[in-house]
Amino acid sequence: LLLVLVDGSDVTTKGYWKALSLKKDQDNLFICTIVQLYDSGYVEHLNKKNCELADSYVRSLQETGRSICQYYVDDCRQKKIPNCHQVVITTNQPKEDVLNFAEQNQIDFIIVAPRELTKLEKLMSPSFSQYIIAHAKCDVVLVK
Repeated sequence: LLLVLVDGSDVTTKGYWKALSLKKDQDNLFICTIVQLYDSGYVEHLNKKNCELADSYVRSLQETGRSICQYYVDDCRQKKIPNCHQVVITTNQPKEDVLNFAEQNQIDFIIVAPRELTKLEKLMSPSFSQYIIAHAKCDVVLVK
């Protein structure tokens, strides 16, 4: 079982291509995007003011995530690559939830393609990719 993380960028598309090169016909490939609610305070504020607006905001983010995944799933279908599935994780804890998904679904490989971090981001906290590498219970393929 393979899990590739995509966001539509060129670098994560390279990760997708790597996943295809590793995938055997019988393997399941989970193509995953993360809908991160960056500002949970904003969503909480919307919930207090207007539940419909908050729901609409989250649905919009999720639809964007589904569209990103669908692009790659359609590419698999076009190339006649079987067993490709889309996964959209909506969360405020993307690192932990990706690892939980991988563990619950007995993923063998997580394929990540890190983006460039600013110097400040490097100082403030470990990158998403570094966290996945350090804490995953399965193998992690890092694509540059």
